[in-house]
Formats: sequence, C-alpha cells, structure tokens
Amino acid sequence: DQMAIMRGCVKYADRIHNIKRIPQQINFAFQTAMLGKPGPVYLDWPGDLLYQKIDESQVDWSYAGRPIVRSRPYAEPKAINALVDAINGAKQPIVCSGGGVIWSQAWDEMRQFVEKAGIPFYTTPQGRGVVPDDHPYSYLTMRSTAFRDADLIIVLGTRMNYIIGHAAPPRFGANAKIARIEIDAEELGRSARNIDIPVQGDCKSVLQQLIDALPAKTADKFAGWRQKLADGEAAKRLGPGGNYPTDGDIHPLRMFEEVKNFVKRDAIVVVDGQETLNYGRQSLPTFEPGHRLNSGPFGTMGVGLPFAVGAKAAKPDKQVVCIHGDGSFGLNAMELDTAVRHKLPILVVVSLNGGWTADPERNKPGRDLGYTRYDKMAEGLGCYGEYVEQPEEIRPALERAQKRVDEGRVALVNIKTDYRARAGTVQFSDYST
Repeated sequence: DQMAIMRGCVKYADRIHNIKRIPQQINFAFQTAMLGKPGPVYLDWPGDLLYQKIDESQVDWSYAGRPIVRSRPYAEPKAINALVDAINGAKQPIVCSGGGVIWSQAWDEMRQFVEKAGIPFYTTPQGRGVVPDDHPYSYLTMRSTAFRDADLIIVLGTRMNYIIGHAAPPRFGANAKIARIEIDAEELGRSARNIDIPVQGDCKSVLQQLIDALPAKTADKFAGWRQKLADGEAAKRLGPGGNYPTDGDIHPLRMFEEVKNFVKRDAIVVVDGQETLNYGRQSLPTFEPGHRLNSGPFGTMGVGLPFAVGAKAAKPDKQVVCIHGDGSFGLNAMELDTAVRHKLPILVVVSLNGGWTADPERNKPGRDLGYTRYDKMAEGLGCYGEYVEQPEEIRPALERAQKRVDEGRVALVNIKTDYRARAGTVQFSDYST
C-alpha cells in the first residue's frame, strides 16, 4: 500500500483514478507542495491507468500551467511588539536561522535585520550563505559560546530539532528567552523547549516588520557583545587547531583549507560524510543563499554526488564542487557515470581516510574500508582522476582537475587523509551506546 507508506513522509498524498483529472491533480499537488511551509508531495499512478488512452479533448486542461501563488502572511502586531521589546531588553541576543529563510527568499531582509539590530547570527547547514559567512556579525568559531551565553535566542525559519540541540540546556542557556518565527502554526507548538515569544508568519514579511519597528540605534546596544565574540574568534584563529597532528597523512582541515582557498565565492558547494561533513561545517564558508547543500538531519549519507549532479543541471554556469568522505561517496559513486553521460562537469573531492567514522582503533567490524582508488574508478567511467598523498600536492591537483571541468569533463581528486582525525563536534550521546 504505497499511499499508506508515503503519507507519513510527505505533506500531501493522493492517487489518480481518472486520467481526465491529471492536470487538476498535478496542479493541486504543486500548489500544496509550495504554499505555506513547503514540503514534498506524492501522487500515486496505478499501473492500469498508465496504459489507458483518452481523447485529448476530454481532458480538463484549465488547471495546467497555473502559477504558484505564494502567500506571505504577516505576524500579529502584538507578537512583533513583544519581540522588539525583548530585543530592546536583551544584552546578548543571537539569531539562529535555517532553510525557511531560503524558501521565503528573505536573505536581503535577514541581512538588513541583522545589521540594523546588530545581532550576531548563526545558521543551520541548510541555511548557510543567507548572509555571507564573512559578514562582520558572523563569528563561526564562537558558536558554542554564543549559544551558551545568549540571553535571547531568535529562532528564524528552522525546526528546533537536534541540529540546534532543541535550543535546550546545557548547549543553550537555561534562562534565555526563546523567540521563534515560523510560518507553520502547528510547528510552533511542537518545540521541546517552551517558546516565550511565538511569532507566526512568513520570514520575509516578519523580518520587514521587525526592520520597520526597531529603533535606529539598536545595534549600538550590542557592541560589547559583538566585541566579546570577535575577540574570542580572533584568539581561536590565531591559536593552533585542535586535534591537528602534524605527522602522518593529510589532516582533513588542511584539505578543507585548500578547497576553501580554491573555490569561487559563488560556487555551489556540496558536503557529505561524517568526519568530512563535520569538518566542512567548521571550516568551509558559504557566501550565497542556496549554494550550500548537505546531507540532511536524518543522516542520509550518499546524497552528496546526486545533489552535485542536480545542482550542475540546474545551474550549469556555476562551479559545482562536491566534497565527500570515502564511505559516503561509495554509496552512490556510480552517479559519476550519470554526470559523464549527461555532460554535467563537476569537481568531486574525496577525503580518503580508509574507513567509516574514521575509527582511530580500526577495530569495529565492517568499518575498515581500506584506501580505495576512487580516482581509478573515475577514470574508468570517463572522468579525469588524481590521487594525492602530500599536502602540497592538493592545490595543483585541484587546479588541474578544474581545468578539465572547464573543458567539459567530470573530475575527481582522491586525497588520502589522516584516519586519526576527529572533528570536535557535539556528540549524539542520547542516541549512542
């Protein structure tokens, strides 16, 4: 029963029974997918219906091609006033934003709000680039400090799931006020932590309301808070990186440093893996909205290469770079063939640490994958491939590979990285034994 299987996974599920109504049901499915809080929909096409024939004149075409009419509800003035009062009364506020800003295309409004309010901002992986990561109010290495010390947390267009620790102590301050801007009223009531200031509305509309309502000199109030984060950021960037062995294979942070300095500012960057994904969050910035694609919150490893192929098909004029862990790359490595056959030139970088989760002891059954020569596999599929074992070889290899990409060829750079390296991230202790 495919309908029953899909209902729990999608926003709307329906089955087509009469081919006269196909344009109507497709239109309704698209409208449902895009209106309010966007989400996937499912249309079931029974096999017998697929082989039916009908005279075209009997089909109701009046629904075909109808535009998606996006509604942008504004928040109640009472809610806006409560949030403005909370901002005026705060000493150390932060914004924590997510994909809702991208769906709402509210990146201009978010930047204006951040700058007028003077509030430091942090984003979920899906929301990277809505305001450039090198904005003066972005303090990427101070995320944990900002979360812990903030007295007002403005959750903007993102679910309060484990990606942001449910905004719960000890990662976030127990006494901090929580304000949440969300288009879906039901979602406002699902938070594990109580929402002090619920604000229902579209991100673009609500942010404009806040921009209009905030006093002109609001940003001056938080100069000390921003300086505290800036000083911490500067100290961390001057100090040596944690867990950064100088012997052995290339550290993933060195690999990401080379990639960061190589990719174009408006490149579409896809990151997939475990340690690779964690290091990418820490060290690889994004400057354009919608230009960062990661595997989602349910650990869908393997989507990196398919994401990159799709991104290149959608934006053929953009540089598309996919950084993979070796385990996650292996799940869908044959999509290289798809990229070759459809002439979608992308650059793939593999962090080859020889195993799942970079197990330092190499004693977990099935975790030791060995150092697979994915570059040879890529060559066999018609791609350009390189294998790198020395850090000084990374940049030249990337440049040679990108040259082939610019000529219309798919390229893969396979970089042997240190299996001992561990990203310093929040542990999923609630889910592990």
